[in-house]
Amino acid sequence: MNRKEFLQQLSFLSGGVAFGMGGMSVKAFAHNPFAIDMEATNGKILVLVQLAGGNDGLNTVVPYENPLYYNKRANIAIKKEDVLPLTSQMGLNPAMAAFKDLYDKGKLTLVQNVGYANPNRSHFRSTDIWLTGSDAAEFWDEGWIGRYLTKLYPGFPLQIPEEPMAIQLGSVESLLIQTDLGSTGVVFSNPTNFYNLVSGTTIDNEPVPETLAGDELRFMRQVATQSVAYSGIIKQKWDKSLKNLYTYPTTNLASQLKIVGELIGGGLQTPVYLTTIGGFDTHANQVVANATNTGTHANLLRTVADAVAAFQKDLEKRGLADKVVVMTFSEFGRRVSQNGTMGTDHGSAAPLFVIGSGVRGGVLGKNPALGDLDGNGDIKFEYDFRQLYASILQDHLGVETNTVQGIMGGKTFSTLPIFRQSTSGYVATNQEFTFDQSGANPFTTYTTLLYSLKKDMYVKISLYDMMGREVGTIKEGNMAAGVYSAIVEGSYWMPGPYLCAMRCDAGQKVIRILKA
Repeated sequence: MNRKEFLQQLSFLSGGVAFGMGGMSVKAFAHNPFAIDMEATNGKILVLVQLAGGNDGLNTVVPYENPLYYNKRANIAIKKEDVLPLTSQMGLNPAMAAFKDLYDKGKLTLVQNVGYANPNRSHFRSTDIWLTGSDAAEFWDEGWIGRYLTKLYPGFPLQIPEEPMAIQLGSVESLLIQTDLGSTGVVFSNPTNFYNLVSGTTIDNEPVPETLAGDELRFMRQVATQSVAYSGIIKQKWDKSLKNLYTYPTTNLASQLKIVGELIGGGLQTPVYLTTIGGFDTHANQVVANATNTGTHANLLRTVADAVAAFQKDLEKRGLADKVVVMTFSEFGRRVSQNGTMGTDHGSAAPLFVIGSGVRGGVLGKNPALGDLDGNGDIKFEYDFRQLYASILQDHLGVETNTVQGIMGGKTFSTLPIFRQSTSGYVATNQEFTFDQSGANPFTTYTTLLYSLKKDMYVKISLYDMMGREVGTIKEGNMAAGVYSAIVEGSYWMPGPYLCAMRCDAGQKVIRILKA
């Protein structure tokens, strides 16, 4: 059993609770005097709603004046008279009345034809592309939110914030919050279960055997330690929050969003939440006998619209609606033509929604060009999904443009006019110093660290093991402005991963190096 499988099994055994940090002991850092103050953030929050399975965009936002839509979907098309019109050419599925209400109030922006070049139609691969922000031909193991959070908290993981950096409602940790330095998130299904599971827990420090079973026991102990670090603050904020300000629907997604609303209402400073609803892989029986407001897909859309609308109203009653934005996403859309089982198969581009009091509202993009499909017969994308990410990072979360580029893997994506006004740059590229590794990683005999200072300052560069223990000092002292290098001699260290941290008067940065 590998560690991913082990963590999944642990989450099932513990009632749907799992914890991140990539196997790193939070206990080692929990009382760090340099701990990061979450109150220093700009206060903006992003809530993501993942529509897992591939949402059918054409039956979500219906091109009700296009005869090709009805020709290709003779049995599953939404009748024109039942569509909830947004413009003279497009409208919402009739099950999405709650979204229509948000749209009419200017609190919902619809972005049409979102996708990427050379789309992949595998659920797993396309999901990874959306979660990491990679090109179709790139394979990344860091989530775009994970990269954002390590920019926001550059001391992570040697210095962790007092409150969680990200929270995922679920049981199995998402790639979205992973980084090379470990996971940035906490994963749980219910705050009370989370607290009850770990309250009173003590960590067993007895040595474990150097075997595969010992490795998994060591990992389980680390996971238990990590859970203790945040259980108290999550339960404290949740208990502090006013409850039942708005009545949510009785669905799983609504329950997830209700928890998020209560945590935000209690003052938790976590900037990113991930919620999920599955079932969108509608290969068969997508609708029932031409009924436009029933069937599998319509019920899913109703669940999403009603849950998100309830969440928005809850935030408004709490006076917190200006802080929070919700974005839906799915790994791909569906084919234009219905299949032989009254459903739709894997496609490419599709619409998504951005909801909040700070959005401009309205529609971005055109109706899909059903007569001008790509080489595979699918809808061509109009907006790259990473334009949405760049827009949220820059205009909602306040990330400086150059830093957004770094989060997006060095690529530049133009932003979209989704928000009424842009948040002033909060997360910025540090112009006072740089710190990185040069050469092979992993390395065998030695590796080189490169760093530069724009002014005279005090510098300390230290090496830590994956339990957060300082195992060596590479450089320490007052240094003049300039460009420097330092050698890490591999012969002194056991094989394995290490964290290398540079702290100076201008800030801090942590990188991961691997001794082979």
